[in-house]
Amino acid sequence: MNIVFILVEPSLPENIGAAARAINTMGFDSLWLVNPPNFPNEKSFHVAHGSHEILSKAIIFPDLAQALLNVDFSIATSMKKRSVRQDYHHIDLLPEILNSKKKSANTIALVFGGEESGLSNEQVSLCDIISFIPLKQKYPSLNLSHAVMLYAFTLSPFSTARKKKHISAPTGKYQKMVDLAEDIMKEVNFKKDSNIYPRIFERLALLGDDDVNLVLSFLDKLSKKLNAG
Repeated sequence: MNIVFILVEPSLPENIGAAARAINTMGFDSLWLVNPPNFPNEKSFHVAHGSHEILSKAIIFPDLAQALLNVDFSIATSMKKRSVRQDYHHIDLLPEILNSKKKSANTIALVFGGEESGLSNEQVSLCDIISFIPLKQKYPSLNLSHAVMLYAFTLSPFSTARKKKHISAPTGKYQKMVDLAEDIMKEVNFKKDSNIYPRIFERLALLGDDDVNLVLSFLDKLSKKLNAG
């Protein structure tokens, strides 16, 4: 399992550098940037003490949709209540969720919005689930790099496990299941703008490896039946 950290339109180069330093200290090395306004920047490298390599190999994408094409399972981070999803998963629950996907998801992405307004509703809707960090008070809110550090710390056991022992590459079956479900729903004219469409995929996002295999097998047979008809 490979965990990547995606910063969407970060406005301050210092936060990019601090985020690189944060994930490095927790044993991660993959930083992706979506449409950064000023990168590479000397300020980023100055703040990223000892983490210049992460900045040097950071991958830049024009938009979040393009970045997520390379991801099996994505987690939006947000404190705002949205209409796109109803379930918000406490940061402490993420290790359990990811543990259930060790065999069905290859690349996992944690997605962070910009400093001013975070992720948009559209960007959140591109991700599989939403996670949040509970705060004792709403203001002042967490700095972007602080949020990255808390998630990196929470998921650091996954980094340690990856470096200490060999793990065979997962099959990416989760994303295959999602793609197949989308194709079938399109085939039967299930409208994306219906109220339950996003909820169905939210439920699919929480399936563990065994259930992913079960649902994938069913969807595969159903797809073949629909195409044969």
